[in-house]
Amino acid sequence: MKQTITATSPANGTAAATGYVKVDRFGAVRVVGVLQGATGDTLDVYLQASWDNGTTWFDIGHFAQLAAAAAVTTKTVTYAREQQNTTTVAIGSGASPALAANTFLGGEFGGLIRAYFVPGASTSAGASQTIHILGVDLR
Repeated sequence: MKQTITATSPANGTAAATGYVKVDRFGAVRVVGVLQGATGDTLDVYLQASWDNGTTWFDIGHFAQLAAAAAVTTKTVTYAREQQNTTTVAIGSGASPALAANTFLGGEFGGLIRAYFVPGASTSAGASQTIHILGVDLR
């Protein structure tokens, strides 16, 4: 089953994409990000998961930082609940994401997944972002 998050990244200030994808019934998900740089500065795109129906969000992924006006690029990562994350990693939560760029955590990915955008300080216009989440029902 494919679900999609589509949003325009903000021109200033951080923001979550409107909406999220419900993934609680899937044993694994493939995430495909179709991303592009914003106007004027860099853009960071995070994936955040919630285990409490959207009250609290924690970083589970951070795509490589996009340069200003970067062309569309497509990146993919697969999450499986059985994967292990055996190293302590600094993460952020909610409006303060902190996971290092180009890092994706293995293992449990919660019941909901959303995108979170952090534009650089000189960003003057956002850009269209699309993140497909394809679930595999292994339960």
